[in-house]
Amino acid sequence: MKQLPARVIHNGGRTFRPHNPFRLVQILFIVDHRSMRTHPAIDALSARSRQRRRCFFPRTNAERKAVAVRVRAGLIVRPHRNLYSCAQYWDTLDPKERSRHIIRALSLQYPNRVFAGLSAAAMLQLDYAWSLHCGDRVFIASSSAIVAKRTYPLIRRIYMASIPAYPIDESDTTVCVTSPARTLVDCGLRYPFEQVLPMVDSALRMGLVTGDEIEDVCDSLYVDCGPVLRLARYADPLSENGGESFCRATIIEEGFAVPELQRVFTDARTGSQYRVDFLWRLSDGRIVVLEYDGMRKYVDPAMTGSRDIRDVVRAERERETALRQCGVSMMLRTDFEEVRQRVPLTAKLLAAGVPQVRHV
Repeated sequence: MKQLPARVIHNGGRTFRPHNPFRLVQILFIVDHRSMRTHPAIDALSARSRQRRRCFFPRTNAERKAVAVRVRAGLIVRPHRNLYSCAQYWDTLDPKERSRHIIRALSLQYPNRVFAGLSAAAMLQLDYAWSLHCGDRVFIASSSAIVAKRTYPLIRRIYMASIPAYPIDESDTTVCVTSPARTLVDCGLRYPFEQVLPMVDSALRMGLVTGDEIEDVCDSLYVDCGPVLRLARYADPLSENGGESFCRATIIEEGFAVPELQRVFTDARTGSQYRVDFLWRLSDGRIVVLEYDGMRKYVDPAMTGSRDIRDVVRAERERETALRQCGVSMMLRTDFEEVRQRVPLTAKLLAAGVPQVRHV
């Protein structure tokens, strides 16, 4: 291998005279990597964006060049066109919050834009599965049916003749989304029943919408809104979280009788009250209870009261004993994985005698 001429590199008062070309590449990388860590303008932009929970975007040509260097080095990520975030910080965000970070930044760039569909659901803090976020797509409302042939692939437009804007105040901007009713209708027409029922339940629970408002939006559209009307029929604000809504939606989809929600039993001996997630009163007089268990129930200090997991399990056993003394005939438990697979949950309900009112 032909030897390259020696080069002198000055860095912080130190002089390097590498004769090995591979050593030269290593030194150049070290020098460049150190310089990337100290760019006041980019560091300030990144810090301000994290504080305000959004992505940042460079405003000058010098900032754009500095950001491009850091993207190539893996220090900064580019989740959307001209939007950036610190890679280490971005990895700590779940898909919902990533979507919100992108939308907040886009609202600064395009103040007149109205976000719709799943993007509006994210900003409204509705319950839904993270899996619906595919490739950081952003949904916007459009009053024009004519869409340019060349458009950014991560932008999806939802056409509506009249856009019902619903402003949400953020720290340094106002994000406009479609009304909760219109958002639920658009999502109900796009995604499966079991994925959208958690959205409708949470919107009702937070008081963002009523069933009549959803029906009014359906009446104004020239499309088949049967899936949305079915969602409005089965929606229930008593559902405490998205997991329980997803479980109930699966139970309905599998043809079982709709359970009662959040029923309270009182222990006559102690006066203690116990609330159950799902309950069926069977024709033979038996009472079947189904509990949806999330892992947070056992590991989240906010839910365990900082108790040891053994204490939590012991308390659950005592609760089951008290419920049986209150007249519960059978206690069933399920979790997200069983609900997702459907077969394990269906087998448990059939074995317990929960009636199937229709065949799937």
